Amino acid sequence: MGGTVAARMLLSRAALMEVRYEISVVVPFADDEEAIGTAIQRIAEHLRNLDRPFEILAVDEDSCDNSHAVLALLRAQVPELRVVHAPGRGRGTDAGASRAQGRVLWIIDPDVALGTLAPAGPAVDLVTAGTVDAVVVHGHFIIANRVRALPSIAGLRGSRDARRRRLARRLAAHGLRLDVQMIGAAPPPRARLFGLLAPRRAGAPSPRAS
Repeated sequence: MGGTVAARMLLSRAALMEVRYEISVVVPFADDEEAIGTAIQRIAEHLRNLDRPFEILAVDEDSCDNSHAVLALLRAQVPELRVVHAPGRGRGTDAGASRAQGRVLWIIDPDVALGTLAPAGPAVDLVTAGTVDAVVVHGHFIIANRVRALPSIAGLRGSRDARRRRLARRLAAHGLRLDVQMIGAAPPPRARLFGLLAPRRAGAPSPRAS
């Protein structure tokens, strides 16, 4: 137990030393040539409107199509983009987070980035302010304090929805304060818990941190 705590402390200190941006976006991709270009452009435009320094890490999970060619064409338009490689499929979040240098991680898949990105700005504000450690937008993306989230991300595997659900459970298991949201759905009739079981609608008032 002591060894695990010590390892996490060393990981957190190393991560703090590498902070260069406000936001690091991790975009795992495989055979996503039809989505990856538009996804990266939309994310970059959205973050520029937030007026915060950012980087985008497109993480290759053994892509076999023209995704790399599409990304190469974007380099002049999106200088914040870096392409890195994961050890295999399902390992993109782990590989991207370990190379990220931002205070806040935004983990999102290319197909999801074609939809609404509106909850991202308020989620970044919540995490940056320390109100919560992570915002889980069900079915869409996760935004988290990078240093606090790294122990939960280490060794994470899985694809898309399964990976997001697994990461949300890990974040909760590690004791991080979560704000769980749903887009375009009414809140559940029961009282919302500050955890994974009762998500709130994106844009609804946020709970105060205890």
